[in-house]
Amino acid sequence: MTYLAASTGLENHRKQGIELFAQARAAELVNQSQDDHTPGDQTMSGQDRTVAESPTVPEGTGDTSALPIAILRMTSVGLEVPVFSDISELNLSRGAGWIEGTATPNSGGNMAVAAHRDRYFRSLKGVRIGDILELESLAGSGEFRVSRIVIVDPDDVTVLDDTLTPTVTLVTCYPFYFIGNAPQRYIVQAIAVEQSGISSTMGAIPTALPSGETP
Repeated sequence: MTYLAASTGLENHRKQGIELFAQARAAELVNQSQDDHTPGDQTMSGQDRTVAESPTVPEGTGDTSALPIAILRMTSVGLEVPVFSDISELNLSRGAGWIEGTATPNSGGNMAVAAHRDRYFRSLKGVRIGDILELESLAGSGEFRVSRIVIVDPDDVTVLDDTLTPTVTLVTCYPFYFIGNAPQRYIVQAIAVEQSGISSTMGAIPTALPSGETP
């Protein structure tokens, strides 16, 4: 496969994930609007509601896991990427992945997201302190301001520790242009500026950052 073909494939995966999320988000807003109706209001039929609740997964796959749990945006570096429910190689080939055991989207803790340094998180090398990160989930959205950029060893999991302030931690391998398995991790942390739909959900903190080339 040529570099151009690979790049085109990655871009198609990214766009598909964003489109699927947009469908699901629109359906969620419709359902929220219906739930807000009083008993005397006209409501959608059961058939209409089913359609609204069901974003279309890629044709022929039946892959409901293709639906992202959030969209991550940083306009300062031109980043817009779907965030999937784990850091499996499948998910990291089509976007970023949530690191299990950290906070979930729109929660009151520290949500960690990983992606490959030579794919969707290559642009992190241009991030600066003070840049704004937007995280949109089905439950709401929030803005976060970059407060720390640090390089750590893979076994330094303190960057995944829970926080009192809603935080997003981005993780990728480092150096960005290293040939082979990169020996360090590049960390970007951003703290909440404003957010909606906040709740608190934390699991068991991972014992190590994603290893090798994942991300």
